[in-house]
Amino acid sequence: MVGITVKRNALKLPVGFRSEGHADFDDEGRDIICAAVSVLELNLANSVAEFTDARFSCQIDEEKGSFDFLLADREDEKAALLLDSCLLGLEAVQQQYGSNYLQITDQEV
Repeated sequence: MVGITVKRNALKLPVGFRSEGHADFDDEGRDIICAAVSVLELNLANSVAEFTDARFSCQIDEEKGSFDFLLADREDEKAALLLDSCLLGLEAVQQQYGSNYLQITDQEV
């Protein structure tokens, strides 16, 4: 299962997330849930880098299947919108395929 922990600030606004694990929906290379999650995550990092001036950190560990993304702050409205959009997409994947494959939780940071 892919576990996603959404990191929220004191105002309960998302500032980043960590995902880890593999969905095991299908064989490696055919797992559409892992593919969807990966595309959303990488598109977020690339879009924030390309279209905003936001400071952020992003770390990927392919072996562990982990992705860590954290905005330095939510002051950049474009970056905040891109993060919100990514999380909306991840929630849609969870709703479509169920929490046996993708589980999203919150954590205050």
